Amino acid sequence: MKQIIKIKDLYDTELYTRSKATELKDCVNQEADEVELDFSDITFMSRSFADELYNVTESFCGKTFIYLNRNDVIETMMTKVAEGRSRERKRGFTPPKILEFKDMKSLEEFLIAM
Repeated sequence: MKQIIKIKDLYDTELYTRSKATELKDCVNQEADEVELDFSDITFMSRSFADELYNVTESFCGKTFIYLNRNDVIETMMTKVAEGRSRERKRGFTPPKILEFKDMKSLEEFLIAM
């Protein structure tokens, strides 16, 4: 069974926030094995919406999602997010400096000096 979801009917023409993309889960018919997401008349999609859209579609094991009528703006954002998801995420992390004090007096002196 195929289902067509017109995105504009759900969200108007601009797609913002992860929570809005998450709401799409409730619109997907559990009986459908193929879901077409129609992006006709959509003028903007945020990076967070696009990233969460990938999470939503991946959460439906066994369903095929087809993206229809993506304009250049939507296509570019979906491509950028897909590229970002395919790379290993590297987050800068600097381990905290650990200080040791021989007694409470030296700790107190340190704290007062700050």
